[in-house]
Amino acid sequence: MQTLKLRRLSRYRWPLVITATLIVTAVFSLPPLMDVANPAFAAAATLRTPFLYDVFAPASNTLDALTILSPAQYWATFALCAICFLAAALVRQRQVLGRFCPFRTARSASGILGGTVAMLGIMLIGPRPMASLALHDSDLIAVDFHSHTDASHDGRAGFTAERNRDWHRRAGFDAAYVTDHQTFDGALDGEARNPAESGDGTVLLPGVELRDGREHLLLLGVDPRRMELTSPDWAGAAVAADGGPVPPILVLVLPGDIAHIPSSEISGSIRLAAIEASDGSPRGLAQSATARDTILATSSRLGLAVVAGSDNHGWGRNAPAWSVLRIPGWRSLAPAQLDIEIRRTILTRGMRSVQVIERRTVPPASNALQVVFGGVAAGLVMARTMSTEDRVSWIAWSWALCVLSLRRARRNGNRQRAKLRAKMSKRSKPRFIEAAAAIRAAS
Repeated sequence: MQTLKLRRLSRYRWPLVITATLIVTAVFSLPPLMDVANPAFAAAATLRTPFLYDVFAPASNTLDALTILSPAQYWATFALCAICFLAAALVRQRQVLGRFCPFRTARSASGILGGTVAMLGIMLIGPRPMASLALHDSDLIAVDFHSHTDASHDGRAGFTAERNRDWHRRAGFDAAYVTDHQTFDGALDGEARNPAESGDGTVLLPGVELRDGREHLLLLGVDPRRMELTSPDWAGAAVAADGGPVPPILVLVLPGDIAHIPSSEISGSIRLAAIEASDGSPRGLAQSATARDTILATSSRLGLAVVAGSDNHGWGRNAPAWSVLRIPGWRSLAPAQLDIEIRRTILTRGMRSVQVIERRTVPPASNALQVVFGGVAAGLVMARTMSTEDRVSWIAWSWALCVLSLRRARRNGNRQRAKLRAKMSKRSKPRFIEAAAAIRAAS
């Protein structure tokens, strides 16, 4: 009897494991947002998720967690998942067939590969609800200093300025700089459809991404109608200080050699005023995490503001970080005036001008063991930062799918038993007739 109860309970092992994990991680929960420069301080914002995001929380949370992994963390996560799934398939072969079957193993491996490719496709181009930043002070503004459109050579086809605006609006940004590579086309398209007042919708501001040797710089605060770009290199570009009452500024972006900044970037009328502490590209995410102390030390040494850039080229539906500035009355400013006030705030307040608020993720691995189990660590961080609504959604989905799976298995079992009974009945009927005929003949 005890064995029968345990066998019945084992049918619900996965929803039980998920439920227990979510309850335990709720006890040791973490805020989903953190201040990059001061991780111990509470971020001046909350993470807001729409209704459909919470309804489909298992997919939403998983895809968001995958989007903000570095390349090394990607490999570790998918490799560990592939090994676990393949091991489970081999164990099942042993239980069902009693032997190893190369064909079934190859089919399982191809299924794992196909599932991985499908998940990556959904993560990169699939439409889905987005989590957004919610600021609770009307004088605070969330800005993205680094984004692209299809005007960039590496931008996703069809990612127009309006799609760029929609992406930022859904992520909770109030303003975003369009910084395409060596062109203002995307910025001009976005500027043409800006609201009259900045508080009436997400504003797109002009900028451009240039090179300085192997490094990349953002030039912000120039009038794209009065500036002609003659070279992708900063030294050869035709730059005029036409930023109005506040000069244009440079922002050093990742990935790059932040330890060796040329003197030409920190002198002159147009100079380096900020450095990215968070960059949303895969390689940028890796350097943002591993070189965080160096970035902050460089900021302190040169008096630079630290900012966040999504570096979004049209892929993914998750913002890894936001730059938050305090600009009283910004909502009533025209977009051009807002650009001036953003630069003025950075130039006058320096390091204290911007708070970079980042979504919490697994820290970079410091040893081989952390590399191997990077996927487990990412899953634990995801579980510890879930909202109550997301936890309820996970539990509901796990139990609902388990019950449906058991019902389907029961129906299939009933069909198999019915077929077996019918087959046995057909076999036994002729024998019964022959026996009756023999009895009659004998009598």
